[in-house]
Amino acid sequence: MNLTALRYFYETSQYKTLTQASQHLHISQPALTKHIKNLEKEYQITLFERKGRYIQLTELGLLLIEECHELFQQEKKIEQFLSTKSNQMTIRIGTTQLNNQELIKHILSDPLLGKNNLELTTENTTSIINKLSKETLDVAILPEQKVLNSFVQTYLYTDQLIFVASPTYCPDFLNQEQLKNYQFIKREKGSYLQETLESWAPKTTQFSNQMASHSDALLACIYQNGIYLCSNLGAEALIKEGKLKKITIDSFPLIERRFYLYDSKKELDKSTKELLTKLITIFQNKRA
Repeated sequence: MNLTALRYFYETSQYKTLTQASQHLHISQPALTKHIKNLEKEYQITLFERKGRYIQLTELGLLLIEECHELFQQEKKIEQFLSTKSNQMTIRIGTTQLNNQELIKHILSDPLLGKNNLELTTENTTSIINKLSKETLDVAILPEQKVLNSFVQTYLYTDQLIFVASPTYCPDFLNQEQLKNYQFIKREKGSYLQETLESWAPKTTQFSNQMASHSDALLACIYQNGIYLCSNLGAEALIKEGKLKKITIDSFPLIERRFYLYDSKKELDKSTKELLTKLITIFQNKRA
């Protein structure tokens, strides 16, 4: 059996479309489809039903998900067992695109972590919450989530939403009347940024091309594709470099987001607790 194909099937089942799954699994849609088709062909079975652009598990697919969950839970136990026999500690961290960039840029290079490893999973907030709940992740770095009240939460930093644009795209200050002369960069449906923008934007708001990732949206913004609503943290480096500038829109409210590290209340071994403490200390110091 091709376990890679089986894992892709298992991960894909968490999404409504193959496009969403491929984006979050960092694999092209044709390649993902091929893996699943090969699995179905090998055993002459059907795991997904296609309903337009959406996918739905068949009855057999639902049964296989339960078996996969047991298999990959066992895999996790083996990894944990081997980790206890190793001198290196690994913490599986789930986070969003923005925080992943921060972890790579600031955290992984910090000597305080020594030879310990961080295994990063970058997906949308809903998917990260699901993985944390299923214990396929050890911790998650996310904006405040009421659904995670049963988890231990440690405050890391506060970020706020801002508008940015190319320095030559529009004035630094815009009122409601002026907004109709400019476009806004669109993010995917279900994105927190897009939902926030749509809940505030006037009916006359014009959107440019939709961008599936934060990095793509920033690049489109640099090339004068429109004004982008994003986090201050995610754009501050480009603002300092002069590639983007902050835009003030008189009717947009101040929106701040508090980010936390979430972990379960289960008992952790001493080494893991120490590594978590180091991670939190580094993150808070970097954002201080």
